[in-house]
Amino acid sequence: MTISIKEVTGSRVRTRSQARLEAIPPAIRQTRESTKPPARAKPTTVKKTRARAKKSTQKNPRAAPAQPRTKSSPLHALGPGKDRPFTRSVAAAQRAQEALCSALNVPSAPPQASQADEEVLVAGPLGKTPPPKHNSSRDESGDAPDLDLEGQRRTALADLQDIPTVDGACMKDLYPSIVSDQDIKNFLVASSLYDYTRGCWAGVPQASKNGRALHTSLSRLIEAIIAGLGDATGTREAVDTRGAKLFHVDEPAQFSSPDMVIKATGPSFAEPRVNPVGFSNVASVFTIKRNVDASEGDVDHLAVYNRQIFFRQLNRLFARSLLITETQVRLLHCDRSGAYKTTALNINDDPHTLVRLILGLSSPQEEILGLDTSVQWTIKDGVKVAGTIRTVDESGKGIAYQLRMDRPCVLTQAVLGRGTVCWMAKDQDGKQIIIKDAWRVDEQIPEYTLLERAKGIPGVVNMIAFEDDRMQTKDLRPGSFVSDDFYNRTMSRVTMSCYGLHLYQFTSQRQMIAALRDAIQGHFNLLRAGVLHSDVSAENILFGEDDSAVGLRGVLIDLDMARHSNGPTAEKLEDTHPGTLLYQSICLLDSRKPAFARIPRDYLDDLESFFYVLCHLLYGYEGVNTPAPDAFRPGSLLARWEDMDTENASNRKYVYLTSEGPKVDPPPMFWASPCIDLCEKFRKYIFPLVETKVDIRVERDGATRKTLFQKLYQQLDRHYEDVIALFDAALEALDKPGGQLPRRDTSDSPSSSSGSSRSGSSSTTRSHHKRVASAMEDVETTPSKRSRV
Repeated sequence: MTISIKEVTGSRVRTRSQARLEAIPPAIRQTRESTKPPARAKPTTVKKTRARAKKSTQKNPRAAPAQPRTKSSPLHALGPGKDRPFTRSVAAAQRAQEALCSALNVPSAPPQASQADEEVLVAGPLGKTPPPKHNSSRDESGDAPDLDLEGQRRTALADLQDIPTVDGACMKDLYPSIVSDQDIKNFLVASSLYDYTRGCWAGVPQASKNGRALHTSLSRLIEAIIAGLGDATGTREAVDTRGAKLFHVDEPAQFSSPDMVIKATGPSFAEPRVNPVGFSNVASVFTIKRNVDASEGDVDHLAVYNRQIFFRQLNRLFARSLLITETQVRLLHCDRSGAYKTTALNINDDPHTLVRLILGLSSPQEEILGLDTSVQWTIKDGVKVAGTIRTVDESGKGIAYQLRMDRPCVLTQAVLGRGTVCWMAKDQDGKQIIIKDAWRVDEQIPEYTLLERAKGIPGVVNMIAFEDDRMQTKDLRPGSFVSDDFYNRTMSRVTMSCYGLHLYQFTSQRQMIAALRDAIQGHFNLLRAGVLHSDVSAENILFGEDDSAVGLRGVLIDLDMARHSNGPTAEKLEDTHPGTLLYQSICLLDSRKPAFARIPRDYLDDLESFFYVLCHLLYGYEGVNTPAPDAFRPGSLLARWEDMDTENASNRKYVYLTSEGPKVDPPPMFWASPCIDLCEKFRKYIFPLVETKVDIRVERDGATRKTLFQKLYQQLDRHYEDVIALFDAALEALDKPGGQLPRRDTSDSPSSSSGSSRSGSSSTTRSHHKRVASAMEDVETTPSKRSRV
């Protein structure tokens, strides 16, 4: 089933032949709060003046002081009042081609929350509590923090990257069939809105000296066009929001007050909890400026609004907003390939284009607005109370599934990139399923082809059906559009089985070790099926359906970055190595340095990543549902492992492997001796493999290097068998009486979180490609943040 884009644009873009694979994602820092809101009253109509808007807000029953919301795990495993475990997040200044973190983050206990205000679960890292949501009583009192408009704009532009400018004449091709030229002319003549004799809009000053007067005149014009030619159902309304607060998803302390929005009702729009209007019920945004005041920054700021619309409206495919002056209009468009903005078009010379733009951006047809109408909700008193998603079943026939309203969707907090949204649903038998939407670049292997190979493999997520080529972003670009930074993306939808919670939401030490063991077995099974996962992380391991000793205890998910493999390595030699810095192998971190020859990613990189996952859990948690508060403080072991300077991160990991690991840097006392012993034995086992690979990598002769790697890979089966045996031994020890009791502190050396090695280690006197521990102790560390690259 392909999404129709008629009425949206009339041509296809000429794309570049080369497409990049995924790169560095932006920050993922936000979670939703999940206590059930107070009973909702019927929505209050938004007034059109500042004074009346304020008065309306005060009368809004929803604006009454609300009960404080308690925070809970977005996956609802921790129960009410618990904070979701987080790792650190990276500032949105990183390149925003995101990779899915915890895309299949599936809860087992339903939350007591409503999606009324479209607060969504953002795929986020582990170990750090997010900033609190805005408090309704604070909002109503006006006691809000200072706005950082420039910061908002920087964040949006960091996500969307370079925004190319195209000829404003392309706006004439938008919404070509929404209304005929003759109907527009008849309406404008009958309404006297446009003076065809003078060739200008009547009532709109051509050189306004008063911004408020201009706003009033253009507002009346927009309202008249919508009333006369547009929405006959009353579901769209032009609203003055200069005094309103439309709160942001990614920065809860920040909000926007656009000049005007098109407030919308319908199957894709929910009302905010507190205010009558927010980004969850906005179809589009208009900025109104005088010619002398309008700047390029005002056009760029439209990206802030479009971005928030994407975050609140999960079935958004694209978003558009306008900057209008006395004589000109400019448009900014956003989709999963980024954004573009237009030059100015004279609205006096071309009144019909302005009419079509206003009608298109306020259309009662959600498809024209840029919404995916295969996902629809039932709205009651402004609240989404039920929903459906249409896709195909395993035989390719159309089917509709019921959305789980008691479980939030999971998404990546970025516009540019794969735009992953995971819908929680259930089939006709009531069985839980996950439906994953994602956008891939042309050269990327579709995830469903890899999932097809993985069907029936124990320890790997199971695909039920897939639907490809639902839309392509090149169809949303003007025909004359050319940009070196544009890479077409194709939307696909995959239906998968639903599993348990994330690995970091363990309920016992044994449960965590068993799930990690089964995920490693699943990785081995997947490799034998010809797929290298390439993105091992704590977010990509779920607990299985059966937590018994003989059942499936751990499942490896998210094959977005996986690669076809004819053996132990990926077929494609990539320019970049995607993944999460915290879990990336030393060789992958070093691959960004020109001094080293590029080598294919192999299974040893992923095995090393499994080791770092174990370390993250041991050092990052001091109990069940209890993240260690200082685990990611600046200078700590985990913080240095994900230093944005990859050379520093590589050095720190190397030092840890060459030292005695957990004996030098003991994890919190919660962990039993079998877990610590497993970490130490895993370290001792993995380090010689890392050392061997490092030594081979610096071999300059390609043929010799290939021969040495082939010799190493001959031991592939034994490598997996040995690592799995370590986990089996740890599980056996944990099953003994008292095996899961916290260990006794017998350490003679002080605990250190810096990852420093002991002086005199044999590994500190290596050759030219080897590291000197003393030099690494002076490495600068970045702030406590987490990154995917």
